[in-house]
Amino acid sequence: MEENRSWAIWLIRGTAAINLTAVVLTLLFLTRGSADSLGERMYYISSNETAVIWSWGSNLLAVLAMTGVLVALFQVLDPEYRLVLQMALCIWVIGAVSWILHDLIQMIYMPALSQLFLEVPTQQLAGHIMEWENLLGRLLGLFACSCLAVSGYIFTAVMYRTDNISNGFIRYSLIVWSVVLLSAFSFRWSPVLLPWMTACSLLLLVPWSWWLTDELVRLPAARKRVAAARG
Repeated sequence: MEENRSWAIWLIRGTAAINLTAVVLTLLFLTRGSADSLGERMYYISSNETAVIWSWGSNLLAVLAMTGVLVALFQVLDPEYRLVLQMALCIWVIGAVSWILHDLIQMIYMPALSQLFLEVPTQQLAGHIMEWENLLGRLLGLFACSCLAVSGYIFTAVMYRTDNISNGFIRYSLIVWSVVLLSAFSFRWSPVLLPWMTACSLLLLVPWSWWLTDELVRLPAARKRVAAARG
C-alpha cells in the first residue's frame, strides 16, 4: 500500500510538470494566430509545424497524465462511493479520449491541410478546413471539456464526503473544474478564447496537483488518528 502511495505521489508531481510545460507551449504557439484569417493561420501552422506539433503533443500528454492522477485518486477516496467514482472515471475517460483524438488530428491532419492550402488555395479546400476547425473546436471545447468538468465535480463531491481531506483543497478543486467547464462555454462565446481557457485550466491544475500530493501524504496519518480516537 505504501509503495502504491509513493508511486502515486511521483505520478502526480510529474503531472504537474507536464501540465506546466503544456501551458507554456500553448501560450507560446497555440494562442498565436488564432484570431487571424484562414490563410494566415495556415501559413503560421506550416511555418511553425514542429513547434505546433510539440505543443499539441504536450496537451495530449497532459490529459493522459491527468487520467493517471484520477485513477490514483480513485484508489484513496471513500470506498463507500466506489460505484459513483467508477461512473466519474468513465466520464473522464470519454472526455480524455475526445481530447486525445482532437490533438492527434491537430498533429497529423492539420499540418498537411495547411501545406496543401498554401499550394492550392481553393475555395472548396478553405471551406473543408473551416469545417474541420469548427468540428475540432466542438470536440474539444464543448464535449471534452464538459466531460472532464462533470467528472471533476463528481470526484470533488466524493472528496467532500471523504474524511480528512481539507476543505481548502475541496474548494480549490471546485474552482479548477469550474474553469474547465467555463472553457466549454467560452467556445460558444468565441472560439478564439478556447486555447487561452485550456491553458488557464492546465495552469490551475499545477498547484492542484501539488496540493493533492500533500493531501495523500497527510491522509493515512489522519485516518490512523481518527481510528485511534474512535477505538
